[in-house]
Amino acid sequence: MKKILITLLTITATLIASMASAHMFWINLVDSKEHNPAHIMTSLGFGHVLPMDDFLASKHGVIKLNKYQVYGPDMKFEPLGLPDTKVMHPKKTDLNLEISTGALGVRKLDFSDSMKRGTYQVYAESTPMFFTKYMDSSDKIRMAPKSMDDIKNLKKVIGSFKYQSFAKAYFTNGQWTSPKAIGSDLEILPMTDLTNVHANDMVRFKVKFKGKAVTSNSKRMRYLMCSSNTFGGPDGYKLASMMMSGNAQFRIPTSGQWVVNIYYDEDVDQNKDLKSLKGKCTKVYTAASIFFNVKP
Repeated sequence: MKKILITLLTITATLIASMASAHMFWINLVDSKEHNPAHIMTSLGFGHVLPMDDFLASKHGVIKLNKYQVYGPDMKFEPLGLPDTKVMHPKKTDLNLEISTGALGVRKLDFSDSMKRGTYQVYAESTPMFFTKYMDSSDKIRMAPKSMDDIKNLKKVIGSFKYQSFAKAYFTNGQWTSPKAIGSDLEILPMTDLTNVHANDMVRFKVKFKGKAVTSNSKRMRYLMCSSNTFGGPDGYKLASMMMSGNAQFRIPTSGQWVVNIYYDEDVDQNKDLKSLKGKCTKVYTAASIFFNVKP
């Protein structure tokens, strides 16, 4: 039991480190039309570097999945199967390299003549995770991967949060149709055909949290970020668009793989939409992303 608790605390600590260093969670998508019928290759990304940076569970961060599925234009969906996110210990070798194994949810989606025409959504969401730092009745500082109401011997809460991440990518059978909202807590909605974006095109997005538009105000500036493996050079520059009434837009400078993402935080006591979390945590951290390919 003690070993399990230590492992959980290690996972939680790496999650905090991931948030601090802005780990992204995204879906990679490759549209292949070289053979008939066409097919889609999809996989999961975690870290900083597109298209592949790290496993979903490593010493640098851990994210466990709750859902991984594909939605049709009519919003019917099919589960894609959850990848194993068990933390694997690296193997030492005579080359002085450490070799790790893991899963990234690679799936092949074959087209058929009976498929509905329109836009399909590949979607993934992480399992909600709570973490609390607190003082116990003996005035010792402790940490636990639990909500406040699930901790015994709690004297004072130092900080407590809930974390969850959502990711999407799109492909079409025929022409693009405006995709419907899936209904995740934090959701980015494309206002542009993301399957036909070229370098120097403008792309537009709408972002909602709990169904309400995310916006900047005098108290807080909120930004949608946009990054690529073909832009930013060695310094890793990103594009940023300030959220106004839920809207953000970018002119995409290069072809390649791009991800838009946002990290959103809210104080539970200051948001009536989070009243169900009162007594469980003091803050909510939520992330969302959309992956898309840009043509020359």
